[in-house]
Amino acid sequence: MTDTLKIITVHDAFEDFLRAKGDGLTRRALRNYREVLDLFAEFLDERGLGSFSPGPSSAAHIEEILDLVDEFNDDYLVGTIQAERDFLRTAGLVSRDLSRWLRNRSIPSVVTSAAAHA
Repeated sequence: MTDTLKIITVHDAFEDFLRAKGDGLTRRALRNYREVLDLFAEFLDERGLGSFSPGPSSAAHIEEILDLVDEFNDDYLVGTIQAERDFLRTAGLVSRDLSRWLRNRSIPSVVTSAAAHA
């Protein structure tokens, strides 16, 4: 039996994260999380990390995404987007929760450009 390579978009992974968080969030908090995650997905896609394949050797690739969290929060949101203070606070909370969730998962084994699979 051969395994087929299934491509998962970052957006799909973030939807899984939101489903996992769903019951613990108010509608407003869920909307805020979605806004931050949409921007983070766009940010990752710009860096060629828009999709990945699940597999056992995912730790290095999760770390690659996690390494970009600070750049997203600091350089991108502050410098590029010029987000307001409340949004930056929310982004920090979402980033922390997402980082914990990703560290507890073993999802991506191969991180590839979303454009290559579009």
